[in-house]
Amino acid sequence: MTRATRRGFLQTAALAGWGTWTWQHPHWTRGESPNEKLNVAIVGTGGRGRGNLNGVARTENIVALCDVDERRLGPAAEAHPHAKTYADYRKMLEQADIDAVQVNTPDHTHAAISIAAMELGKHVYCEKPLASSVGEARAMAQSAARNGVVTQMGNQLHALDSLRRIVEVLQADVLGPVQRVVTFCNKVLRHSGSQLPTDTPPVPDYLDWDLWLGPAPERPYHPNYHPGGWRVFWGLGSGNFADMACHILDAPYWGLGLRYPSTIEAEGPPADPHVAPQEMVVRYQFARANAEPLEVAWYDGRRSPPDYPVQGAELPGEGVLIDGQRGQLLFDFRNRSFRLLPEDVFADVTLPEPTLPRPTDHYHEWTEACKGRGETASDFDYGAAITETVLAGVVAYRAGQRLEWDGPAMQAKNCPEAEPLIHPPQREGWYPLG
Repeated sequence: MTRATRRGFLQTAALAGWGTWTWQHPHWTRGESPNEKLNVAIVGTGGRGRGNLNGVARTENIVALCDVDERRLGPAAEAHPHAKTYADYRKMLEQADIDAVQVNTPDHTHAAISIAAMELGKHVYCEKPLASSVGEARAMAQSAARNGVVTQMGNQLHALDSLRRIVEVLQADVLGPVQRVVTFCNKVLRHSGSQLPTDTPPVPDYLDWDLWLGPAPERPYHPNYHPGGWRVFWGLGSGNFADMACHILDAPYWGLGLRYPSTIEAEGPPADPHVAPQEMVVRYQFARANAEPLEVAWYDGRRSPPDYPVQGAELPGEGVLIDGQRGQLLFDFRNRSFRLLPEDVFADVTLPEPTLPRPTDHYHEWTEACKGRGETASDFDYGAAITETVLAGVVAYRAGQRLEWDGPAMQAKNCPEAEPLIHPPQREGWYPLG
């Protein structure tokens, strides 16, 4: 599919008809509240997928397993012997008894798999970040809304009591007007800052490389990509920032009601056309009514935050510092805990009563919502918005200039050169209207 054709699909999907791709569950219709277990299909059974699979299998039926790597599919099939097994998710989706699909694959295949499932009326859980491009994330949100399915992005901390408590504190204005948000993650992913592999070893006999690539433009197999290393190669993943920001940015993004930034700028080593860097800084400006724009900054990998006054504590390796008029909130991501600083100022402050639901976990929130009991808090509307914000920061870094960002239109108003990064090219045959 050419870039123009791909972009046309992404921007008109909400209006497009999907022919005979209609579906209803044989036992109930959407919106009812069945008591039986969901029949869940899993796409991607290794790595992060193993944990996600186990999270759903505690309460639901696993009826299908799909993985392009036989070494990863085998152990999952042994653990779930009644599930049918597949290498190709398109074949898997022909299985009539599937109610819901969990997508645990590399970022570049999230949109194709999720959209195909949603257009068949199946509920979808998809790992973070929701997609590998801004345009794909938007298309996923449109498909979810059009089909009325239950969705959840896999930023699992979204369900934690500590994160929801931060959101409640921010929504109750405990800090007073928020003046600045600083986020940081000192993780450095394997192969970041390296070079694109040039040797072409043979594809292992246990791996279907064409299916692994899916909609991504063709490239030779290399073990640096699979398993795990794909995250730092543009077009497959989007580096450490995209890998971690949907977790670490989550609390301020949710708690402060952010949506689309108005400007984005990024800095770091000169952008390589193929590989993400070991360090990056991204600064967003979010417009606010009757106030100065809010700056949200990200410091990544080897680039530590500048000496920024923290009132009575030190910055952890990964976390969030929210600077308000009355004081600060410091979230230690690794310890999943937060503090209000300075402590003596907040010692006598009465915190707000909990207002948000406290689900058993992120998976249970999704499966219960699929059965008509409650809603998901990180659905594809929210998940696409935060993913688009993060990936727009990647676009700013790769484009090498400050972007004036039109979020609803998915456009860098001052940088037409960013367009191929917002809507990258895709291979033909991987989307229903491709």
